Amino acid sequence: MQTHSSALAATPQPAATVLDIGSLPSNSKTSPASASRLPKPALQELSVLLAEMDLCLRHAREQLTAALDELYGDAARAQLLDAGKDTGTTHLTDGDLAITVEIKKSVSWDQGELAAIAQRIASNGDDPAEYIDVKYSVSERKFAAWPETLRRPFEAARTLKPAKPAFRLAIVGEGK
Repeated sequence: MQTHSSALAATPQPAATVLDIGSLPSNSKTSPASASRLPKPALQELSVLLAEMDLCLRHAREQLTAALDELYGDAARAQLLDAGKDTGTTHLTDGDLAITVEIKKSVSWDQGELAAIAQRIASNGDDPAEYIDVKYSVSERKFAAWPETLRRPFEAARTLKPAKPAFRLAIVGEGK
C-alpha cells in the first residue's frame, strides 16, 4: 500500500459541497446567475438531483393518472359514449370533488395504404398533396369534412384510438 507524503497530507481538502436546493430561487423572474455561482460539484449534484426528481414526478403522475382512471375513467368513457363520442372532455363530480376528464384522439394512418391511395390519386391526374400530407398522414379536420365517397377508401388506412385521459381536480365552489 502506498502512503502520501506529509506535504500532501497537510494540503487542505475542499469540504464536501452540500446542496441546499431550497436556497435556489424558485420564481421565474430570477436570473440563472445564482445557480451559476454554485461550485461545480454542486451544479453536477443539482443536475443529477433534478433528473431524479423528473423521474420521480413522471412516475408519480403516471401512478396518479392510473388511480384516477381506475376511479373515474369508466364513468367518463360511459358519459362520452352516451353523448355519441369516444373522445372529448366530460365532467364528473364525486362528493365535493369536481373532475374534468379529457380523452384526446390518437389517430395513426397506415403509411403503405396511404402511399397506394396517393398513387391512385396521382394516376387520375389529381395532386395527392391536396388530400394527403407529405408524411402520409391525413388531417383529421379534412377527413371529417370529406364526402363519404372520398372518405371510404381512406378508412382502411386510418386507426383511431383514445389517448390516455388527463384529469383536473378542483373542490366544488372554489375558483377555476
